[in-house]
Amino acid sequence: MKTANLIANPGADVGTGGAGTPTPVIPGWTTIEGIAAVIAYGSSGYPSASSPGPTDRGANFLGGGDSPRTRLTQQITLPMTAQIDAGTALFDIGGWLGGYAGQDDGVRLSVEFLDATARPLGVVVLGPVTAAERANTTGLLRRAQTGTVPPGSRTARVLLLFTRDGNVSNDGYADSLWLILSTPDVNLLVNPGGDSGPGGSGGATASIPGWTHLEGGTAVIAYGTSGYPTASSPGPGDRGVNFLGGGTSARSRIGQSVTLPGTAAIDAGTARYDVAAWLGGYADQNDTAQLSVAFRDAAGQTLSTVVLGPVTAAQRANTTGMLSRTTAGTVPVGSRTAQVELLFVRAGGTSNDGYADSLSLSISGGA
Repeated sequence: MKTANLIANPGADVGTGGAGTPTPVIPGWTTIEGIAAVIAYGSSGYPSASSPGPTDRGANFLGGGDSPRTRLTQQITLPMTAQIDAGTALFDIGGWLGGYAGQDDGVRLSVEFLDATARPLGVVVLGPVTAAERANTTGLLRRAQTGTVPPGSRTARVLLLFTRDGNVSNDGYADSLWLILSTPDVNLLVNPGGDSGPGGSGGATASIPGWTHLEGGTAVIAYGTSGYPTASSPGPGDRGVNFLGGGTSARSRIGQSVTLPGTAAIDAGTARYDVAAWLGGYADQNDTAQLSVAFRDAAGQTLSTVVLGPVTAAQRANTTGMLSRTTAGTVPVGSRTAQVELLFVRAGGTSNDGYADSLSLSISGGA
């Protein structure tokens, strides 16, 4: 789950930009000191469209006007209160901050998290960006910070403080500010690496929690088993104690059916999927593993299928281990379930040495 940018008019593009003169009213912002300026890129003496700054810049940016100190603020009611109070809501705060040439006029962005009684629970401060940090060049640099929203937070107070170091104009500049909340993506797959239960030594595992045997005999194998990948072989950094292999069958296949969350976002066409897996095999043998995810409607009809792998021996440089494979996209409108299948294919020999670990399927509702 991820919100849209919660800061209103984050780059002052709502309205017409001026040439540096103070702008008494800026939509979305409240002035509490001085008078800020909405400035059009390319105005004489100010950053242009090609100056250092955001690649997605609009027509305007914010400046400090001509006051020694200028302050703008906005108060934001926070969504996702249940996740905030559970300690699972994350913040992503940032903006592009800068100034003029060798002058140390600057701007500071702060976001303060407040509880229901307006008591401060935490604050993030970014900037100012000094002239030295800008190499005495007119423009803006990116500053950002991420973290956990303090439990109990109900509002966020955003403050921009522009300070003048000298001369007449307050040449602190700000653009493309953001405050985004999110929760970590939840892996919808059960037992995605075979760690729910003990690992074997390569033979077929009779029952694998969360998975249904569809063909052959898939194996749950302990890392470090003789002749198989070890804890230091190429593979996931967060690997557990086991991984999945093809056993001794020419073809082994397991599957699980996942009920998809966020049906409203799915039917609105804004839900996105992320599919990932570590797939590989043994030395120079071309035994392989392949992960497929078929999105199905309420009647069980397949709307689209995503496939990861297989990873060949050449792609592994003939080394025993696994490589990461990922893909992402929009969940087909009307999807209600996902049929996830893991297929191991033996190219030769006795063992089916296709390997897989750290499989994942997550869904997020786009904003």
